[in-house]
Amino acid sequence: MNHSVFKDLVPSYIEHLTSKETNQQMEQHMKQCEDCRQYVKDMQEDLLVEQTIDQNGEKKKIDYFKKVRSKNRKKIVLIVGSLLAIFIGCFYFLTSMWIADEKNVQTTIQQQGTTVTLTFQSKSNNRYLLPMEQREQFYTHEIIVYEKWNDFSEPAALFKDGSKVTFTFLDENRLLLGNGEEKKLTDEDKITIRYKNSTEEIVLKDLYKPVN
Repeated sequence: MNHSVFKDLVPSYIEHLTSKETNQQMEQHMKQCEDCRQYVKDMQEDLLVEQTIDQNGEKKKIDYFKKVRSKNRKKIVLIVGSLLAIFIGCFYFLTSMWIADEKNVQTTIQQQGTTVTLTFQSKSNNRYLLPMEQREQFYTHEIIVYEKWNDFSEPAALFKDGSKVTFTFLDENRLLLGNGEEKKLTDEDKITIRYKNSTEEIVLKDLYKPVN
């Protein structure tokens, strides 16, 4: 077997594609020719390097996909956790709070200087009220009165004297807003208090009594 034919067959030989008879001839030739023997060795090393590079490339791809899947799993866990927290919060809110019946609410209006305070207190033991303020242009125009069991999640001292909503007036015709500006009041400016089965409207101007 001459050198040219031998070298042409080497790739097939390394990949085990040559016949048994051809393998014998090539191995016999390598015993007699050191150059061809070295040629086979060099080609085997080159092939090993290429395979290693390919394997590393595949490994990097696999590692990348693992990272992507891991990130996706974390995102899914975070989303599911957030939705669960929202669901639990809504469930807790709906089961532990309800809009109060007007018959179970004692409402008082007190004025100290230019500050008017509406106080809502439950007539039942072990319960307290939470007036939720609906604001428009920095002033309260609606109050929804909720009732809640006293489950001791909040300090009882905060609610022993009732829950309060305050208004600060500049005079009988002007209300001081939450942003520090003033609002000129008309008879159309009202506050609506909502209970379970009824509503009450109060003209804002009527809350304030001029200070002598």
